[in-house]
Amino acid sequence: MGNWDPAAALEYHEATKHSYVSVRMPGRGLDWENFPYPFKVYRDAPKVELPGSFPSPAPSVLEALGGVVPSTGRECELRLVAELLFYSAGITRIKDYGWERVYFRAAPATGNLHETELYLVVGGGGELEPGVYHFDPCEFSLSQLRRGDYRERLARSTFSPEVRDSGLSIVLSSVAWRNAWKYGPRSYRHWFWDGGALCANLLAVSRAEGLEPQVLMGFVDDEVNALIGAEPPREAAIAVVVLKGIESSPPDPSPPTDPIPYRPMPYSRREVQYREIAEAHASSSLRDADEVAIWREGVTRLRPTGDLNPSARSGLWGDLRPLRLGEAILLRGSTRRFSRTSIRGDVLRAVTWAMSTPIEADFIPRGWPTLLERFAIVNAVEGLDPGSYRHQLSSCELRPLKTGNFRRVAGYLCLEQDLGSDASVVFFLMSRLGEVLGHLGNRGYRAVQFEAGIRVGLAYLFAYSMGVGATGLTFYDDDVREFFAPASDGMENMMVVALGNPSYRSRPGRVHVRECRHPAVRGA
Repeated sequence: MGNWDPAAALEYHEATKHSYVSVRMPGRGLDWENFPYPFKVYRDAPKVELPGSFPSPAPSVLEALGGVVPSTGRECELRLVAELLFYSAGITRIKDYGWERVYFRAAPATGNLHETELYLVVGGGGELEPGVYHFDPCEFSLSQLRRGDYRERLARSTFSPEVRDSGLSIVLSSVAWRNAWKYGPRSYRHWFWDGGALCANLLAVSRAEGLEPQVLMGFVDDEVNALIGAEPPREAAIAVVVLKGIESSPPDPSPPTDPIPYRPMPYSRREVQYREIAEAHASSSLRDADEVAIWREGVTRLRPTGDLNPSARSGLWGDLRPLRLGEAILLRGSTRRFSRTSIRGDVLRAVTWAMSTPIEADFIPRGWPTLLERFAIVNAVEGLDPGSYRHQLSSCELRPLKTGNFRRVAGYLCLEQDLGSDASVVFFLMSRLGEVLGHLGNRGYRAVQFEAGIRVGLAYLFAYSMGVGATGLTFYDDDVREFFAPASDGMENMMVVALGNPSYRSRPGRVHVRECRHPAVRGA
């Protein structure tokens, strides 16, 4: 049955749940001598050096998400490409810890392991030669993996004419070992959490530049993986973002997708592959264009979680003065300690709106805002009593479920971490997983996890634009659902993000371009 037998996704989800008992079982330990290199490197591929000077996204987060006027006639300029890639996946901080140099990126990632890679599929008519490119954030360059216009082939693989018409599409992939080194089988969830958070940056920056991004998760896996040179289960494509608004000449017939002649540098001396990840990904793969069409038809049968009333947005910002998007991205970093002080109620309302704003994606029926529901534990928010809440989409308000001080509960649900108990508010993003899988098959598991990553990424962006800290947290799966019951009956928790005032002064990052060099030998 492949994708259409959702038992595989449910079995994976159950097998990778955290519980009070499971986290106390003997662990694998971390093999620091086998720590994976944080970048994918093609040494021998032709290079295109990206410009070190490029614009910073000027609109605020609210303006970017709320509807920048679309531009027309944009070319695939190198400075635009550099801006999109840097503010999505570029290096914003470099820190030395003894012998180890650590790189922090524009988007958050579990364990700062950054398993998401970006590939560009470029058409003709711009400053880049048509072809397929890989982005190297370390040396801030593109490695040209293929020459020729492959838009027609990608359009067929995604069942999407928009790909054919746009001068630039970006394929997101995940490198399994880079995250599994620490998180083991559960790291398959992180493929979509981290890829979604990066995608949130890409969507916001694209819209700030007047583009109209569209997220595609329905595609023929073997074909897209072959196009970018990914070899599942070691690496696999997870999403395609089409940037509508970038003009290009009509597509030429696509050349054949012969094997890419360049081999990437090894990440470690050895890689460990987890059967659970390989099986979960294989069972959610689509084999041909017919399956993609059936999958898209399943999306139309999904039941909406609610309607986002556009008028609810009016007056949300009031006297809010959020930072510009580029400034917010440079300031962002996962908060390490919260101060337990209150955040403003209007800031929280705007964050909930930002988390719920409609995105154009093939896994969300047209006109709907989201497949997820948002629950919260409020600890310290002006104008709200401490307690548990459920977000009401139509009014963009939090509706109370239980009143009381649940700081200790929030900390416990977040794997007994102080960040959960110290935060001003903790959001739990939940899905009617059984229903989603019933319509979308195992592929639906990818979709809801990826959307959760996007929503958390948007929460990060707006929170930091208002000087509020944020951090993503892992959780005790079943305990989350039980705490919010009966409102959460039939749901599964996908992600958690905590917001609050940091107990320290956050220092902004900066644009790091070509400030690091890859080692001569790796993994020998």
